Amino acid sequence: MQKTARQYLSYLKYFGPGAVIACMSVGAGDIVLAPRIGAWAVPLYSALWIITFALITKGLTAYLATRYSLLSGEHIMSLFARVRPCGWINIISLIIGFALLPFMIATFLTILGNVITLFTGTGDFIIWGAGLGLAIALLGLISSYRIIEKIQLVFVVFLSIGAVIAVAVVHPDWIAILKGLFTPQIPTVAPWVTAEDIIAVPVMLQLAAIYGTMHGAYADFTAYISWWRLRVHEKKVALKSEILAGVKIDLLVSFIVVAIFMIAFLAAGVVILGQNHLVPNGVDLISQQQSIYEVISPFVGYYLYPIAMVVVIGGSIYAGMDATPRMIKAWLDPLSARAQKVSFKRFQAYILIYLLFVSVPLMFIQKPIILMTIYLLLTGVFGMWLLGWGALWANQRHLPKEQRLGKTKVALFLVNNIVVTVFIVLILVIR
Repeated sequence: MQKTARQYLSYLKYFGPGAVIACMSVGAGDIVLAPRIGAWAVPLYSALWIITFALITKGLTAYLATRYSLLSGEHIMSLFARVRPCGWINIISLIIGFALLPFMIATFLTILGNVITLFTGTGDFIIWGAGLGLAIALLGLISSYRIIEKIQLVFVVFLSIGAVIAVAVVHPDWIAILKGLFTPQIPTVAPWVTAEDIIAVPVMLQLAAIYGTMHGAYADFTAYISWWRLRVHEKKVALKSEILAGVKIDLLVSFIVVAIFMIAFLAAGVVILGQNHLVPNGVDLISQQQSIYEVISPFVGYYLYPIAMVVVIGGSIYAGMDATPRMIKAWLDPLSARAQKVSFKRFQAYILIYLLFVSVPLMFIQKPIILMTIYLLLTGVFGMWLLGWGALWANQRHLPKEQRLGKTKVALFLVNNIVVTVFIVLILVIR
């Protein structure tokens, strides 16, 4: 038993790609969406189950897609590019990516600019967001950000642990939390809520946004696979290799960490925001959460929280500066020999120019939640659903017989995909 435990601990050396996506999702989902839905959802804690649901279904899908890519020695998007007609999966991914990624970037820039204006009392959030976004993009082209990454990680941990402490301090109903995690139900909006972008948006669509942000979306896992392929030098991995066990550990640890923090933020939304009839809304999506940290200490709430928010949101944008061009290149390279010849840094520059040029005008809409929800629905829900079915097909049809899944595992992944399909139908049907 000791040897087995020691072996599993040794696999933690593979914890890396999952950590990057975890930091990105903590910055976007935990801080904004989780406490927001916790504040307005009734019965209390009735939205918690979506976190458990996302952890299981998205974790299985991410592993299956990565498994194929490492065993075959090619990115799963290269296989999709051979699907007739004309590699339609990659083409649709590119169209949706170019159309919707600016929505998410605009949301991040809006939040970042709003943080600066709220806590300094100077300037305009669009000018601050666009200016800082440009600075981060330029830094991304000339720097590896290792120092920034470490600083970001520190503040992500600070914000997340702070939420856990704040929840513990106010003594929530732990039994209700545990029950909420494993009781699927459709919450309703609390009667005190007047925000139009909560009342007017179907509840299932808002649950879908939580699902979508949990540990990243389809596009993020495209980059995740690319990062793993870089770690193995884009070579094939043996079925019994320690690498595949490392992928499982990387995904398991990162998903559990994100789930714990999302649970804490959602619970904080229930016991701190909801009880005080506060809800993040409109352009300002972060000032209400300040009250969560004030429960711990006024100093933490007034001084450390604003600094942490700037670093975490800025760090999320930074992480996207590498992840976004990498995912788009993974979609495009199999379709174009010319694109394959373009160096990553040069390709990265083209993509970042496009994203900033399109994202800044979207900030004038001043509806960051709507922009975020549209992006997460299409890439975090529909995209992961498509990846789940595609990954199962890839493993069973395009790997050697000895590397394919056994009947039990096929049944597991088949049930997983069917359950996600039912979830999508409910999103479309229930208003």
